[in-house]
Amino acid sequence: MYRFRLNSNQVQLELVANGLAERLPFQVIGPTSEVAFLEELIEEEFGSLSANPRQLFRFLGEDPWVTQFFQQPQLLQGDLEASTAPSGDASFSRQTLGNKLVQAGVLEIEELEQLLEDYRPFAETQRFGEFLRLNLQVPPQILDLLLNPALLTEQGFNEKRLGERLLELGTISQAQLDEALAEQSRSKGRIGEILAAKGYISETMARFFSLARVNERGEIDYTDG
Repeated sequence: MYRFRLNSNQVQLELVANGLAERLPFQVIGPTSEVAFLEELIEEEFGSLSANPRQLFRFLGEDPWVTQFFQQPQLLQGDLEASTAPSGDASFSRQTLGNKLVQAGVLEIEELEQLLEDYRPFAETQRFGEFLRLNLQVPPQILDLLLNPALLTEQGFNEKRLGERLLELGTISQAQLDEALAEQSRSKGRIGEILAAKGYISETMARFFSLARVNERGEIDYTDG
């Protein structure tokens, strides 16, 4: 079992998780508004409220938004050394938002680096996802998928074909999809390859949205290759 405590001048929050796995679902306990605030920060960083305890504890002590309102976290129960994630763990759900956008083919690494540089002056007042949303740098549907994938299960994300996914996520237009479907009917090629060949999306994006699934824990499963 793991128990972390966050104190401010006004409130006290506790984060609790049972088990010894490398990644555990945490529950935040405390006043409703503060709980919602912290849950949003954790979900944006880790993709859900499930996280590696050691990584979560470090996040609570380093994130500028958390440290602005709370003192350094206290470890009340649990062995953080026992929760160290294996080196080389590349699980998609554990990546930062920026890395997810690159892996999904939404941004090139150079574009991400520039956006992070542009974001730096706003880091004290905005989350990176909010910065991207406000500046229209990434389709909001993409951000919703990467930050709150569980919501997409209600819309049948896993059952949709690649073209439907790309259209609903705002990465292609209906005209572009119709054009690619017409060519597919003649060439019998893959819709993702056709869209990429026409320059409407990247090959990386085609591969990602062909393979990505939302699992029963409300996280995105994706393995390239």
